Amino acid sequence: MEKPVLKNGDVPLFTSGSFFRPNENVYIQLSTEFPEYVGVMHKHTFIEIVYILSGNATHHVGKHSYPVVKGDLCIVNYETPHAFMAQEDAGDRFIAYDLMFTPNFLDAKLMLSSSFESISSSYLFYSLFPEQQPYQPDLQLRSSRFNDIGAIFDRIFREYHTREQGFIDIIRAYIIELIVMILRLLNAAQDECAPQHKSIVDSVLLHMRDHFDKHITIEELARNVFLSKNYFARLFRETTGTSVNAFLQAIRIDEACKMLSSTELTVNDVANQCGYKDMKNFYNAFKKRMKMTPGEYRGSVR
Repeated sequence: MEKPVLKNGDVPLFTSGSFFRPNENVYIQLSTEFPEYVGVMHKHTFIEIVYILSGNATHHVGKHSYPVVKGDLCIVNYETPHAFMAQEDAGDRFIAYDLMFTPNFLDAKLMLSSSFESISSSYLFYSLFPEQQPYQPDLQLRSSRFNDIGAIFDRIFREYHTREQGFIDIIRAYIIELIVMILRLLNAAQDECAPQHKSIVDSVLLHMRDHFDKHITIEELARNVFLSKNYFARLFRETTGTSVNAFLQAIRIDEACKMLSSTELTVNDVANQCGYKDMKNFYNAFKKRMKMTPGEYRGSVR
């Protein structure tokens, strides 16, 4: 196993050669098998799925940290500094499965299939499709779900270490099964959190109405509510029935109509105060929503 790379005093960087055997892009271990870097900040050039089997720990990710316990599952992005600091005085010993693989270990064609289309918008898999990282356990598993996910990790671990004919293909199939299982659990959790989702979108709508005259991006709105851009965009559409951009345009044009009908501001000034820096964009957006130009609208209401 290659030693981690150290540059300019940075945290150790593990590359594929640090764990993967030649011509393999997958590796699994128990945390107890690699004590040298347990509790030490490090990063790596591959994806890691950590499944907590027992004990308690604090997961430090960059400048953030959060507690993890038995049943928590965490996805660690590539080149993200992190470490699990075990709390040995909390009772049971901290033990976790560490499953590591590169994005190209899974067939790209599978990623484009209908079964996997939700991966690209799920905050769980920002490692495969880089997104803003949330600082909390990605999934908390209890009762039978804990055993179901654990059984998949057990099978991957057994195949990797027995190395019977075709074991890499079997492991790939198990990882696909693991991803599908996680997505099912994620979707179920989303259904249970529908009221919270509405509350999140309501807070975003309030922000948009209060700052419609400013430059607003989906990335900014998603960051404000600690969600990935794609996941937030999907949540917004499911809740409001329209896209973030379309809703923002509606707010701005409605405000422009109020100004055109109640003030003497020029059309240029109205556009500027409604967040438009380009007059062509303003005219196009106004005509699309009101079916007339700003000047025609002003004349119709006076």
